[in-house]
Amino acid sequence: MTKNILLVSIFAVSIASCTHPLGNSQSKWEYEKSAIDLCIQSDPRLNLLQGKAHSLMVCIYHLRDLNGFNQLMDENDGLSKLLECGRFDTGVTYAKRIVVQPNQTTKETMDRTEGAKYVGIVAGYYDLEKSNAVRSFQIPLSFFKNPKRLSIDLALGSQGIKEIKEK
Repeated sequence: MTKNILLVSIFAVSIASCTHPLGNSQSKWEYEKSAIDLCIQSDPRLNLLQGKAHSLMVCIYHLRDLNGFNQLMDENDGLSKLLECGRFDTGVTYAKRIVVQPNQTTKETMDRTEGAKYVGIVAGYYDLEKSNAVRSFQIPLSFFKNPKRLSIDLALGSQGIKEIKEK
């Protein structure tokens, strides 16, 4: 009898835990302070043109989804529009422009804006191609489907984004 009560109790607790908000498959994409860390290391020959290094403009986007970002990236003048660092559609929750100098380490800690599930990065190289100048990152989820912190280490080379380490 005691064994049956114990089994029923365990079963009831198991069922109840399935309805707990943490078990919900719907993630809460709320604002979170200092939730995104970006570390950019630039090459001494950054944005090389005619043998000289140049500064580089980088746009950082927080995005609800990648649809508008990817579509704009594939258009003829889309990369130039992305380098305007503006809200090009409703999927953009935040846009920030930074300027990176050659042989510099730049660290940015950003608040994650409400609804942001991705971070898009566009670097304004003289040889502007999507393969060398654009990257996107999905904000990771915890076991309980809550957004986690995102840390990105980005290496900017002489002609494009060289290396990415996502932590």
